[in-house]
Amino acid sequence: MVAPHHVRSHVPAGGGRGAVRESAICEAALELLLEVGYDRMSMDAVAARARASKATIYRRWPGKQELVVDAIRCRAPHHLELVDTGSLRGDLIATVSTIAEGIGANDAALISGVLRPMRGAPEIAEILRAQVLEEKRSVGRAIVARAVARGELGPDADPEVFHEVAPALMFFRVLVTGRPVDDEFLAHVADDVLIPLLIRSASTRQEKS
Repeated sequence: MVAPHHVRSHVPAGGGRGAVRESAICEAALELLLEVGYDRMSMDAVAARARASKATIYRRWPGKQELVVDAIRCRAPHHLELVDTGSLRGDLIATVSTIAEGIGANDAALISGVLRPMRGAPEIAEILRAQVLEEKRSVGRAIVARAVARGELGPDADPEVFHEVAPALMFFRVLVTGRPVDDEFLAHVADDVLIPLLIRSASTRQEKS
Protein backbone atom coordinates (compact mmCIF):
# COMPACT_ATOMS: atom_id res chain seq x y z
CA MET A 1 0.00 0.00 0.00
CA VAL A 2 1.27 3.45 -0.84
CA ALA A 3 2.03 5.53 2.23
CA PRO A 4 -1.00 7.66 3.10
CA HIS A 5 -1.02 11.42 2.69
CA HIS A 6 -3.32 13.94 4.27
CA VAL A 7 -6.18 14.69 1.90
CA ARG A 8 -8.50 17.63 2.34
CA SER A 9 -12.02 17.88 1.02
CA HIS A 10 -13.96 20.98 0.06
CA VAL A 11 -16.26 22.69 2.53
CA PRO A 12 -19.04 24.60 0.72
CA ALA A 13 -19.05 28.29 1.59
CA GLY A 14 -21.88 29.14 3.97
CA GLY A 15 -22.65 25.48 4.56
CA GLY A 16 -22.73 25.81 8.33
CA ARG A 17 -21.88 23.22 10.96
CA GLY A 18 -23.57 20.43 9.00
CA ALA A 19 -21.33 21.01 5.98
CA VAL A 20 -18.24 21.15 8.20
CA ARG A 21 -19.25 17.85 9.83
CA GLU A 22 -19.84 16.19 6.44
CA SER A 23 -16.46 17.44 5.22
CA ALA A 24 -14.76 15.98 8.30
CA ILE A 25 -16.43 12.62 7.69
CA CYS A 26 -15.42 12.63 4.01
CA GLU A 27 -11.87 13.55 4.95
CA ALA A 28 -11.74 10.72 7.48
CA ALA A 29 -13.06 8.30 4.87
CA LEU A 30 -10.38 9.35 2.37
CA GLU A 31 -7.60 9.07 4.94
CA LEU A 32 -8.70 5.53 5.84
CA LEU A 33 -9.10 4.66 2.17
CA LEU A 34 -5.47 5.62 1.57
CA GLU A 35 -4.24 3.87 4.71
CA VAL A 36 -6.04 0.52 4.58
CA GLY A 37 -7.90 0.33 1.24
CA TYR A 38 -11.61 0.07 0.50
CA ASP A 39 -12.11 -3.55 1.58
CA ARG A 40 -10.64 -3.04 5.07
CA MET A 41 -12.18 0.37 5.62
CA SER A 42 -15.20 0.30 7.95
CA MET A 43 -17.90 2.78 8.85
CA ASP A 44 -16.95 2.27 12.52
CA ALA A 45 -13.41 3.39 11.75
CA VAL A 46 -14.67 6.40 9.80
CA ALA A 47 -16.88 7.40 12.73
CA ALA A 48 -13.98 7.10 15.16
CA ARG A 49 -11.61 9.06 12.91
CA ALA A 50 -14.13 11.84 12.30
CA ARG A 51 -15.29 11.84 15.94
CA ALA A 52 -18.85 11.42 14.72
CA SER A 53 -21.56 8.99 15.64
CA LYS A 54 -22.48 6.15 13.28
CA ALA A 55 -26.05 7.45 13.36
CA THR A 56 -24.86 10.78 11.97
CA ILE A 57 -23.01 9.03 9.14
CA TYR A 58 -25.87 6.70 8.26
CA ARG A 59 -28.35 9.58 8.17
CA ARG A 60 -26.31 11.04 5.30
CA TRP A 61 -24.92 7.92 3.59
CA PRO A 62 -26.69 4.54 3.48
CA GLY A 63 -23.47 2.59 3.09
CA LYS A 64 -19.72 2.58 2.55
CA GLN A 65 -19.89 2.81 -1.23
CA GLU A 66 -22.03 5.95 -1.16
CA LEU A 67 -19.70 7.56 1.39
CA VAL A 68 -16.60 6.77 -0.68
CA VAL A 69 -18.23 8.16 -3.84
CA ASP A 70 -19.04 11.42 -2.05
CA ALA A 71 -15.60 11.59 -0.44
CA ILE A 72 -13.85 11.23 -3.80
CA ARG A 73 -16.22 13.74 -5.37
CA CYS A 74 -15.54 16.31 -2.64
CA ARG A 75 -11.79 15.71 -2.63
CA ALA A 76 -9.78 18.82 -3.33
CA PRO A 77 -8.27 17.91 -6.71
CA HIS A 78 -4.62 18.22 -7.59
CA HIS A 79 -4.80 20.92 -10.24
CA LEU A 80 -2.22 20.85 -13.00
CA GLU A 81 -0.48 24.13 -13.57
CA LEU A 82 -0.45 24.67 -17.31
CA VAL A 83 2.96 26.22 -17.88
CA ASP A 84 3.75 27.82 -21.23
CA THR A 85 7.47 27.22 -21.72
CA GLY A 86 7.47 28.36 -25.33
CA SER A 87 8.06 24.92 -26.84
CA LEU A 88 6.22 21.62 -27.14
CA ARG A 89 9.09 19.73 -25.55
CA GLY A 90 9.28 22.11 -22.62
CA ASP A 91 5.51 22.01 -22.09
CA LEU A 92 5.48 18.21 -22.13
CA ILE A 93 8.35 17.87 -19.67
CA ALA A 94 6.88 20.46 -17.28
CA THR A 95 3.43 18.87 -17.41
CA VAL A 96 4.43 15.24 -16.98
CA SER A 97 6.64 16.30 -14.08
CA THR A 98 3.61 17.96 -12.45
CA ILE A 99 1.49 14.87 -13.11
CA ALA A 100 4.10 12.73 -11.38
CA GLU A 101 4.11 15.07 -8.36
CA GLY A 102 0.32 14.82 -8.12
CA ILE A 103 0.42 11.06 -8.35
CA GLY A 104 3.00 10.91 -5.60
CA ALA A 105 0.91 13.16 -3.38
CA ASN A 106 -2.54 11.61 -3.67
CA ASP A 107 -3.60 9.99 -6.94
CA ALA A 108 -1.59 6.77 -6.77
CA ALA A 109 -2.64 6.04 -3.21
CA LEU A 110 -6.26 6.82 -4.00
CA ILE A 111 -6.33 4.55 -7.04
CA SER A 112 -4.52 1.81 -5.13
CA GLY A 113 -7.13 2.02 -2.39
CA VAL A 114 -10.14 1.59 -4.68
CA LEU A 115 -8.70 -0.43 -7.57
CA ARG A 116 -10.50 -3.65 -6.62
CA PRO A 117 -13.90 -2.16 -5.76
CA MET A 118 -13.82 -0.12 -9.00
CA ARG A 119 -14.47 -3.34 -10.93
CA GLY A 120 -17.75 -3.97 -9.15
CA ALA A 121 -18.78 -0.38 -8.41
CA PRO A 122 -19.17 1.64 -11.63
CA GLU A 123 -20.10 4.78 -9.70
CA ILE A 124 -16.81 4.75 -7.80
CA ALA A 125 -14.93 4.17 -11.04
CA GLU A 126 -16.74 7.03 -12.79
CA ILE A 127 -16.04 9.56 -10.04
CA LEU A 128 -12.41 8.49 -9.69
CA ARG A 129 -11.82 8.81 -13.42
CA ALA A 130 -13.36 12.27 -13.45
CA GLN A 131 -11.33 13.47 -10.44
CA VAL A 132 -7.98 11.94 -11.36
CA LEU A 133 -7.89 11.67 -15.15
CA GLU A 134 -10.19 14.15 -16.85
CA GLU A 135 -8.12 17.21 -15.96
CA LYS A 136 -5.21 15.64 -17.85
CA ARG A 137 -7.41 15.47 -20.96
CA SER A 138 -7.99 19.25 -21.06
CA VAL A 139 -4.32 19.92 -20.36
CA GLY A 140 -3.29 17.70 -23.28
CA ARG A 141 -5.61 19.60 -25.59
CA ALA A 142 -4.10 22.91 -24.52
CA ILE A 143 -0.52 21.67 -25.02
CA VAL A 144 -1.29 20.38 -28.50
CA ALA A 145 -3.19 23.54 -29.48
CA ARG A 146 -0.18 25.65 -28.50
CA ALA A 147 2.19 23.42 -30.46
CA VAL A 148 -0.05 23.63 -33.53
CA ALA A 149 -0.17 27.43 -33.23
CA ARG A 150 3.64 27.54 -33.03
CA GLY A 151 3.96 25.30 -36.08
CA GLU A 152 5.61 22.49 -34.11
CA LEU A 153 2.77 20.06 -34.89
CA GLY A 154 0.45 19.70 -37.84
CA PRO A 155 -3.15 20.83 -37.46
CA ASP A 156 -4.36 17.23 -37.29
CA ALA A 157 -2.26 16.26 -34.25
CA ASP A 158 -4.40 14.21 -31.88
CA PRO A 159 -4.40 15.56 -28.28
CA GLU A 160 -5.82 12.25 -27.05
CA VAL A 161 -2.32 10.81 -27.52
CA PHE A 162 -1.15 12.82 -24.52
CA HIS A 163 -4.18 11.85 -22.43
CA GLU A 164 -3.84 8.16 -23.21
CA VAL A 165 -0.08 7.84 -22.83
CA ALA A 166 1.34 10.39 -20.39
CA PRO A 167 -0.72 9.55 -17.25
CA ALA A 168 -0.22 5.83 -17.90
CA LEU A 169 3.54 6.24 -18.05
CA MET A 170 3.58 8.33 -14.88
CA PHE A 171 1.30 5.98 -12.94
CA PHE A 172 3.41 2.98 -13.95
CA ARG A 173 6.65 4.74 -13.01
CA VAL A 174 5.42 5.98 -9.64
CA LEU A 175 2.99 3.26 -8.56
CA VAL A 176 4.44 0.08 -10.09
CA THR A 177 8.21 0.49 -10.48
CA GLY A 178 8.76 3.07 -7.75
CA ARG A 179 11.66 4.50 -9.71
CA PRO A 180 12.39 8.25 -9.66
CA VAL A 181 10.84 10.62 -12.16
CA ASP A 182 14.13 12.36 -12.86
CA ASP A 183 15.30 14.62 -15.69
CA GLU A 184 16.52 11.66 -17.74
CA PHE A 185 13.18 9.91 -17.56
CA LEU A 186 11.22 13.09 -18.35
CA ALA A 187 13.40 13.72 -21.41
CA HIS A 188 12.86 10.13 -22.52
CA VAL A 189 9.08 10.45 -22.21
CA ALA A 190 9.04 13.68 -24.22
CA ASP A 191 11.66 12.88 -26.87
CA ASP A 192 11.17 9.16 -27.43
CA VAL A 193 7.47 8.68 -26.74
CA LEU A 194 5.15 11.69 -26.75
CA ILE A 195 6.62 13.91 -29.47
CA PRO A 196 7.03 11.06 -32.02
CA LEU A 197 3.50 9.82 -31.29
CA LEU A 198 2.02 13.31 -31.64
CA ILE A 199 3.82 13.87 -34.94
CA ARG A 200 2.71 10.47 -36.18
CA SER A 201 -0.88 11.11 -35.12
CA ALA A 202 -1.02 14.21 -37.33
CA SER A 203 0.37 12.31 -40.32
CA THR A 204 -2.00 9.38 -39.78
CA ARG A 205 -5.09 11.57 -39.56
CA GLN A 206 -4.06 13.47 -42.67
CA GLU A 207 -3.68 10.21 -44.60
CA LYS A 208 -7.16 9.07 -43.52
CA SER A 209 -8.86 12.32 -44.46
